[in-house]
Amino acid sequence: MRKTFLVIISLIIIFPMFIVLLLSMFSYYRFPLIFPQNFTSEFWKSVVFENPLLVSSLANSVVLAICNGICSTVVGIMTARALVRHAFIGKKAVKAFFTLPLFIPAMALFLGIHSVMIRLHLMNRCSGIILAHMLISIPYAINIFISFFQGINQDMEDVGKTLGCTPISLFIRIVLPLIMPGIYLSFSISFLISFTEYFSTFLIGGGKVITFVTMMYPYIHNGDLGHGAVLGLIFIGINVCIFYLAEHLSKRKLKIENYLFE
Repeated sequence: MRKTFLVIISLIIIFPMFIVLLLSMFSYYRFPLIFPQNFTSEFWKSVVFENPLLVSSLANSVVLAICNGICSTVVGIMTARALVRHAFIGKKAVKAFFTLPLFIPAMALFLGIHSVMIRLHLMNRCSGIILAHMLISIPYAINIFISFFQGINQDMEDVGKTLGCTPISLFIRIVLPLIMPGIYLSFSISFLISFTEYFSTFLIGGGKVITFVTMMYPYIHNGDLGHGAVLGLIFIGINVCIFYLAEHLSKRKLKIENYLFE
């Protein structure tokens, strides 16, 4: 039953991607046709070789996603460590505060951010877009690192302090190797959130910062299935590669250093 269930789930996931692949390779594929007609490579040629925005939009998306991944991961590490290792009044309130963006409707959240960015003169800038993306990414990063810090034996840090480690040396030599799998996961999730975000990017960027998603959306919205399918396959491929790379690195790191956890 388990294998049958996994096969069904796999087919549900793979079948739509197969349809998208067909749409990118055939110029006519409409219901009730079972097989597409008129094979063509024009869609791929037009997108890959003739679209002047492909390289620049992809570069903008990657740069924004990397910056968001780094910033969200750093904030997540510092916040999670404070929440796990220190006792202070209002700890639960602080944790709840950081998770609030996940419970606010996206439309209301980003419209409020839009007004703030105008006052801070961050509209139409990459820095404003990164800050907007961080609001969504940080809650995930914090929860990831809370789990990792809770799994690290506090005695290991105490022994390091006893042997004369400075706070920086303690973090670099003991804490950082233990949370490295969490860094991979946090960075990948933050990267994917930023790379796939459309509404906040378009709103804060004002249409002047063109990313891969903002370039892809008009094709799909206007019913240009061929070009939209090509861009969609590139989009899916990048996301899948980032996800599996992070998963592979995190699992490998966990196997190597599993003995350091409780």
